[in-house]
Amino acid sequence: MKHWGASYSLACRPISSRELVAHQQMALNRRGFIAGSAACVTLGGGIVSCARPDTRNILRVVPYADLQALDPIVTTVGIVQRHAMMVYDFLFARDVNGAVQPQMVETWERSANGLNWTFRLRDGLFFHDGAPVAGEDVVASLRRWGVRDAYGRQIFAITRDLSATDVRTIVWQLERPYGLMLQALSKTGGPAPAIMPKRFAETSPTKPITKAIGSGPFRFVDAEWIPGGIAVYERNAQYVPRDEPASGAAGGKRVFVDRVEWLNIRDPQSAVLALAAGEVDYVENPTPEFLPMLKSDDIAIVRNDPLGTQGLLRMNHLHPPFDNPKARQALFYLIDQKRYLQAMFGDPNITRDCQEFFVCGSALGTETGIPEGLKPDRAKARSLLAEAGYDGRELVILHPTDIAFMNLATLVLADDLRSIGVKVDLQAMDFGAMAARRSNRSAPEAGGWHLGLSYWPGVDISDPVSNTPMQASCEKAWAGWPCDPAHQSLIDSFAYAQSDEARQRIANEVQASAYNLVPYVPIGLWYNPIAYRKSLSGVLSVPGSSVYWNIKKPVPTL
Repeated sequence: MKHWGASYSLACRPISSRELVAHQQMALNRRGFIAGSAACVTLGGGIVSCARPDTRNILRVVPYADLQALDPIVTTVGIVQRHAMMVYDFLFARDVNGAVQPQMVETWERSANGLNWTFRLRDGLFFHDGAPVAGEDVVASLRRWGVRDAYGRQIFAITRDLSATDVRTIVWQLERPYGLMLQALSKTGGPAPAIMPKRFAETSPTKPITKAIGSGPFRFVDAEWIPGGIAVYERNAQYVPRDEPASGAAGGKRVFVDRVEWLNIRDPQSAVLALAAGEVDYVENPTPEFLPMLKSDDIAIVRNDPLGTQGLLRMNHLHPPFDNPKARQALFYLIDQKRYLQAMFGDPNITRDCQEFFVCGSALGTETGIPEGLKPDRAKARSLLAEAGYDGRELVILHPTDIAFMNLATLVLADDLRSIGVKVDLQAMDFGAMAARRSNRSAPEAGGWHLGLSYWPGVDISDPVSNTPMQASCEKAWAGWPCDPAHQSLIDSFAYAQSDEARQRIANEVQASAYNLVPYVPIGLWYNPIAYRKSLSGVLSVPGSSVYWNIKKPVPTL
């Protein structure tokens, strides 16, 4: 049976015409990974000629989405942030318990008055082009990140100076103490504070970088990247891991495979069949309806994210009707979370209704501000939309069709809107194209949009600052661009709270404000597992993400 990517083969044998047709169909479903790359070819007279199998130690992964961009600063798309964790390194990282640990940093200190931070880089840090990582690279990278990230904007608003005092030392001087500095520098959700060479970091934060050169444990193989097909990473032999055991995104990032291939198999049944057959090693977010096909002694099915993922309905605040808060509030009464979650996953054991903006089960989760008796009420939704002045125009809905559960949820949304008399224009595209399209601030009839569904790892939205779609910073806000200075002021105050009680009070106030502003509408939580071959060892649990260092795979033999 052939593997996907280049020319791979587990065995060389003649196959029947029926098997050949089946494999050809699966190849089509898997979007052509093996097109033109057969390792075993049937010649005239039934003679089978086999190329030499590839004996490199290759980890084959089906990620949850297709990698179509490389810059973790200009986009919040999760697959790009996973890519960043492969290629780049970070000053700090969070372990499996969420505790912040040093990563590129050897030592650091905060002055007694909380105004000055000093970071010293550890030895052995080199970019993939062979250049040593220097303090000026860190400074340039953080400045670029700070323009786009909510934490970063807060910190740079009170920054007196950020500079490299020598090749390994960075000093950050503030005008007032900032309590979330290490949380900001260790985040894995987008935009992630990835450290890149200065020449790339000096690129405008609004212009995507198209070359991925970092100092992380994997090197991106740009020549083999096919958007819609495959992304390839090779072990960075020059990388020096930390001495500590790997934990979450922290600790020693030791790579035990030669190569990691991300294979874009969007047909969920094909993905689980490939895992069951041993053609791939790891599947992110396998579709629940196909999980019974994986129940065997060879496959591990693991839930590794206690806070799950929150789905959300985002509306464009710039254009009618959703420039009016009553139109946005109407969506609270339109959305029946159970209906969406059932359509998306069909399994109540891995889903949960949740109206809390900071995620049910998190440290700051709260019911404060949720309207009493909030429940689906289409008559009320229709009435609020009319009060907002809805004039019967078609509403443009961004419709990602390549992620099964997003496709289904969008179809439910369109059906719900039609049920209250709204005209809809479903515009089909893949998720990568949707991420690009939603940055368009033009009127919907001129290439913009009205509505779109998305989702965020719970760990990345569990406080007011890290919750990117909660921000109401106008043109600086995430696509949809909520604009409310009073709401944003509440968010900005969170970093300066002096106690857990004060932080909870602010979180309560932000949620109450959000139920009036409606930056987005939660559509529920889900807890999708990962699935992988039990022949793998060292698979790490990383809340909100997946990483591929620390994994060992049996070495292939001829």
